[in-house]
Amino acid sequence: MKVSFHYVPGEGFDSDDGKDTVRIYFSQDKKEMRHAPTELLLLAVGSCTSDDVLSILRKMRQEFSSYRCEVSGEKREEHPRLLRYAHIRYIFEGPVDPEKARKAIHLSLRKYCSVSITIERGGVRVLYSLIINGETVDDSVDVESIKLEEEA
Repeated sequence: MKVSFHYVPGEGFDSDDGKDTVRIYFSQDKKEMRHAPTELLLLAVGSCTSDDVLSILRKMRQEFSSYRCEVSGEKREEHPRLLRYAHIRYIFEGPVDPEKARKAIHLSLRKYCSVSITIERGGVRVLYSLIINGETVDDSVDVESIKLEEEA
């Protein structure tokens, strides 16, 4: 695995590894149309766990009409400005069984999602919420409290 980027004067950093360009801001340029590195970390958490969850639900033959993931976080005030928490919101529309969605989320966050597990082991509190058809099924569940069946 390898990524690369270069500095664009007055703008920030652009990836140049042959894939779609990722635009990252440089703190001295502060371009608002670019992602901050910590935002990219939150995107990585959300996309990693979403890949797991949707793959697991597909294997469970669960259908949905739409899916959205929102990840919020907050950095500490003191340096180094580490993430205090990451809150992942899994938002589904359609006939998704809440128990199956919960099981998929738990498997992802405790066993498969390398990014969320990495930040959690690094001291970031990871929380999740599950919303199906506008109804909150689980709200702000701390990943530390999740026990998989084989751990129980």
